[in-house]
Amino acid sequence: MSFGLRTILLIVAVALFVISVFVDNPTDWWSWGLAAFAGAFLSEALGYADRTFGTTRSDNNPST
Repeated sequence: MSFGLRTILLIVAVALFVISVFVDNPTDWWSWGLAAFAGAFLSEALGYADRTFGTTRSDNNPST
């Protein structure tokens, strides 16, 4: 399974918003969540959204 940069940033934003529900001062967490959310869409505009991270199933040593 591989994730693109936009997917990773959106997951981080959701995690930060969920954490902000349970903390005493949520404004710091909201600001980081909004920054991650904005970064997800900025990465698409700059062309970085298609870059994937993770493992891919490709055979680098084909048997001959």
